[in-house]
Amino acid sequence: MTDRPVPQAAGFYFDGRTSARREVTLVLDDFNIVHVEGAGIDRFEPAAGIRVSEPLGGAPRLVTFADGAYCELPAQAGLDRFIAALGHSDSHVVRAQSRWTWAMASAVLLLIVILAGYRYGLPWAAAKIAERIPPSMVATLSDQTLAFLDKAVFEPSKLPEERRNHIADRFRLLTPPGGLPVPHAVLFRASPDIGANALALPSGTIIVTDELVKLTTDDDEILAVLTHEMGHVHERHGLRLLIESSVVGFLLTWYIGDVSSLAASVPAALLQAKFSREHESAADAYGARMLESNGLSSALLASMLEKLEASHGSPGAAAERDSVNDYLASHPATRERIEALRKR
Repeated sequence: MTDRPVPQAAGFYFDGRTSARREVTLVLDDFNIVHVEGAGIDRFEPAAGIRVSEPLGGAPRLVTFADGAYCELPAQAGLDRFIAALGHSDSHVVRAQSRWTWAMASAVLLLIVILAGYRYGLPWAAAKIAERIPPSMVATLSDQTLAFLDKAVFEPSKLPEERRNHIADRFRLLTPPGGLPVPHAVLFRASPDIGANALALPSGTIIVTDELVKLTTDDDEILAVLTHEMGHVHERHGLRLLIESSVVGFLLTWYIGDVSSLAASVPAALLQAKFSREHESAADAYGARMLESNGLSSALLASMLEKLEASHGSPGAAAERDSVNDYLASHPATRERIEALRKR
């Protein structure tokens, strides 16, 4: 009969009360009793009452006794056999971590979770947060943004006041879908830098550039663009996009009540906003319903988008291409959107 090697390990003993460290040897006998022996140490402990720490890289394993004393067992030959003989079994998580296939699968799963959170979780959270932002904060944020834009990119409108008032008055007389009013104001600005553009601030202020108005002589098409922007206001798309792009900063701003730091980033975010397909479709649908409920055709919005596309891409229209570039970047006039509007 071959004698089996006695499960044992060398380590350092700590009494749990002082920092004294003593070299010891731990030996497990046939009766499942651990004998801890070293300079001034001679104790016996049932294996069933001993706790063993999970492995953590190259850190020593800890063997803890019932009274709080413990032993540090550094990596050594036979350590795994000794720990197994104590009756300890590493958890499924620990065993999985030691297998590269499980680690790789976990990394892939984590990436999927992160992407899903970014694609679905963040927009959902942004929508919920946007619903709870106090109107006073939204108004302050929008006022500061408009002040910045007026200094940086906008000039006073050069359109005749009568034309501006006519467009604004006609839009004010339109009834929103379902008769639910949406607080708003229409402002006109000139801007050679951003060209043909229309954007809605979170408060409901809709800014239309002279360059966009000059693309058409049909004010109904301008009204169609305004209804689309009203859709963004109604759905709080601008506010949601801002929250998505700076969610941590937005939450801190909301918590401390100081919007000045956040306001500095809003103009760039709104000018360079690239609304999602869902946002654009929702704004198109809202605009189409608003036009139709007021006896106008949703094809007006499709026509305006076509003019923007044609002006952007037509040969020999370099100046106009520059003027509509920003609008098309933030409001992609895809053939799919135009066809959907014409089919209503």
